[in-house]
Amino acid sequence: MSSFFIRDKKIISNSKPGKIKRKGRIYPTKSENIKRKRENIEQLNDEEISSEEDDVYINKKHDFVESDEDDQLTAQEKKVKLAKQYLLDIEKEEKERLETEELDNEVILGRLHDEVLSQAGKLRKKVADTINTKYKSDDYVVLKCKEHKLPITCLTVSTNNYLYTGSKDCTIVKWCLTSMKKVGYIPARHKFKQNENLHATPVMCLAVSPDNKHLASGDDSNIIQIWNPETLAHIFSFKGHRAAVTGLAFCRFTKHLYSSSKDRTVKVWSVEENAYLETLFGHHMAITSVDALSKGRAVTSGGTDNTVRVWKIQEESQLIYNHSRSIDGVKRLDDHHFLSYGDDGSVCIWAVTKKKPLHVISKAHGLDLSCKEPRWICSISCISNSEVFASGSCDGFIKLWKCNDNFRGASLVADVPIVGFVNALAFTSNGEKLVVGVGQEHRFGRWSRIKEAKNCIVIVHVKK
Repeated sequence: MSSFFIRDKKIISNSKPGKIKRKGRIYPTKSENIKRKRENIEQLNDEEISSEEDDVYINKKHDFVESDEDDQLTAQEKKVKLAKQYLLDIEKEEKERLETEELDNEVILGRLHDEVLSQAGKLRKKVADTINTKYKSDDYVVLKCKEHKLPITCLTVSTNNYLYTGSKDCTIVKWCLTSMKKVGYIPARHKFKQNENLHATPVMCLAVSPDNKHLASGDDSNIIQIWNPETLAHIFSFKGHRAAVTGLAFCRFTKHLYSSSKDRTVKVWSVEENAYLETLFGHHMAITSVDALSKGRAVTSGGTDNTVRVWKIQEESQLIYNHSRSIDGVKRLDDHHFLSYGDDGSVCIWAVTKKKPLHVISKAHGLDLSCKEPRWICSISCISNSEVFASGSCDGFIKLWKCNDNFRGASLVADVPIVGFVNALAFTSNGEKLVVGVGQEHRFGRWSRIKEAKNCIVIVHVKK
């Protein structure tokens, strides 16, 4: 009788004692393993260690000791340690913001109070009374550079007072809002054809993470590029969309990246883990923009499908809000309210819990006399968790608006003179400045041109 097991048994019986032969490999016995380990240890002890290796060994030992100390702490002691470090970080940030070496405890208490309300989605700042109503030439700072010869298409502001701008030149430029100077740039791909990570088409969207560690950019291709905001070095790329990327937004709680595309999908990415998480389906036409609401929620505009959708990502559900015409963009006011705008010239104020807009500002920038149609709203921005927002078109003015206490109305606060297409708007984190991306053409096309305008970035001081 012959079988696999009988043949295997014969092989074992014919093999030499002390070594086991299986599948053509010879394995050492236990005594040989012990002898080999002893020889390795003696060889390591006899080797000389250079000064550099000694330093590395000491550093590793020091790190190991610190980790042991953390392990010996109780849960309560760890919480106290983290709280002290958090307070030191807040104190450092406030000193940098106020440009002072001494800080009052009331400033830290106010910051902590705002943080708690913000995480609960209940923070409300009333800043309309601090906004300038009249503007002079002294209130403007114009930024220009040779990398942005074509119209500005998008911009984003970091919490550490840096500005990142994209244009139809396929370039990204970094500016310092303290010195008002250019500090770096990412060139276009046509200048360095071998570098596949550079943009070969106009940069259409930018977003910087809340911790200022990642800068995301998208263009007319289907790839999202992730950069180091400090050095502007490329980190990695996200591939998955099948059409142009139209919007990017970071969630300030989970630090996930939301991306919208003309392929009618929203994708969720983990930047810290360099990983794709999931895809959200629902829109019937190309998605034009995306923004992050509260934890695990995003809001998108569906362009010509005339809908706005709020995605409850954890619950795997969505809320649909119908609009009268095509929607070009959405913007978060707070965790429970958002704005939408489009080619019908209206700005809508929405509540997450209501299917219809709380208030509609019709013909927000007047009529275009050449075609008797409302002027197209090009961009919008809000002072986060406040009642103030700004809208831009091509009528020569940026309009600053104030929402009513119940968000069921809005009134005009000020007109800011700006010549050209206002393709991008963003307030700084403290709400003191409004950053404007101006172009001679609309960011989406070249059907109209304002010759008097200049392709540049304008910084407006909006606080009194």
